Amino acid sequence: MKKFWRALGTIAVGTCFLTGCGNGQTDGNSGIQAIDGSNKESQGQSNQAQDNQGQNNHGKTMLTLGTSDASWELTYAVDAYNARNGQYYVEIVNYVQEDQDYAAAEERLKLDLAASKGTDIIWMGSMVADELGYAGVLADLNTYLTPEEREKYLTNILEYAQTGDALYEIAATFMLGFIAGDSGKLGTETGWAMDEMLQIFRAYNKDANGFGGVGVNTAQELVQHAIGDFVDWDSGQADFCNQEFYDILEFCRNESGWVKATQETVASGTHLAVRCGLADVTDIQYTDWLLGDNWVVKGWPCHQGSGVTVSFWNSLAISSCSQCPEGAWDFLEYYMTLDWLEDYAALHPDLPPKTYAGIHGLPLDRLAFEEMLEWSTVQQYYDDTGEPVPFYFGEEGVPDFYANSMEDVKRIKEIVALADGRSLSDVSSVCRIIGEEISGYKTGALSAEKTAEKIQNRVQLYLDEHK
Repeated sequence: MKKFWRALGTIAVGTCFLTGCGNGQTDGNSGIQAIDGSNKESQGQSNQAQDNQGQNNHGKTMLTLGTSDASWELTYAVDAYNARNGQYYVEIVNYVQEDQDYAAAEERLKLDLAASKGTDIIWMGSMVADELGYAGVLADLNTYLTPEEREKYLTNILEYAQTGDALYEIAATFMLGFIAGDSGKLGTETGWAMDEMLQIFRAYNKDANGFGGVGVNTAQELVQHAIGDFVDWDSGQADFCNQEFYDILEFCRNESGWVKATQETVASGTHLAVRCGLADVTDIQYTDWLLGDNWVVKGWPCHQGSGVTVSFWNSLAISSCSQCPEGAWDFLEYYMTLDWLEDYAALHPDLPPKTYAGIHGLPLDRLAFEEMLEWSTVQQYYDDTGEPVPFYFGEEGVPDFYANSMEDVKRIKEIVALADGRSLSDVSSVCRIIGEEISGYKTGALSAEKTAEKIQNRVQLYLDEHK
């Protein structure tokens, strides 16, 4: 099994700009910073020694990568890629200015993309791929994924991470979201429609307060995890004026707030079902601890499928205006293997070794996924005491978790195989519109029909304006 390594790094803020391999320049007056692939601040365009063909002083084709958060993952991957690749060279363009306003940085990046002068590669951060892709500024990555290429990855995750028929973002790791609970109360089968979920909750005299787990407003969550039931991205049509959405509003009318589920609230029946997910190898142990032995994955309610939804962690995209998309894809392929952790360690042998413990999410690459699960079953021990090292350090009543059992690994694989839906980000414009408009319904100022009509009109206007 491969060894994986990690260390931390930082990047200073500057004010220079650069030209990319494909799409022209970033705005030289915007305070955008260029950082070269060896994790050193650039001194301006003159020191990059680029010619008119987008070549840098390494004799490689230049690629630009725009970001509002130059994380350790990004800088390590770029450093390792530039050291091993003979054809392309990636330059990070940091849109964060001296005020450290990350939201403003993302807005500057989006404006550049809209003006067709953004970078070749985009580190998505909290930007919403569904909406940027719908607006036409992101390339469809399916172009580069031949049937043979797809087999390198967990194919169902790729298939259901799409926005409509297009794949606008991809990442080295992914997360899954679902609803889980006692199979004796919720039923033993995975998957349920909205009316089926509401029927079970009503049978136990529960509304949205019967959900446990921290999340956004439940009405928004129920939509974002079944977004395909309400927004057709391919046709650009929204559909909120229907009985299903009226029922969601009624279900959430008296919601009192976010309440974290505990063993006690689950055992007492206060929480009939719990928001759950897989974003770490020990999450399966946490769910076992929280729900007991007889829990079932129900998924988020939706018209078709299991309701187990996919979202990416630290995703990347390719600008639709890049003139070097094949080079951008070459970097994305390398990034997704997670080999850059090992390659970076080879460049810096003085750094302490790290393992998959530094990785958030489950690997999309099939080989890395299997290796991570194998790694999760091998217990490590402290050298000085011989005591086992926790894989998760418990807090607030949650115990420490150690290496996974083979049964844990089997359950993880089963849940990953169930994934068949796309989750829309809770910071998306669609989710914000829902959150803003449902307040009138909860206070009794508007009926469910009027509330849905306002949401319908605003979402449809958004779709029409951005198509």
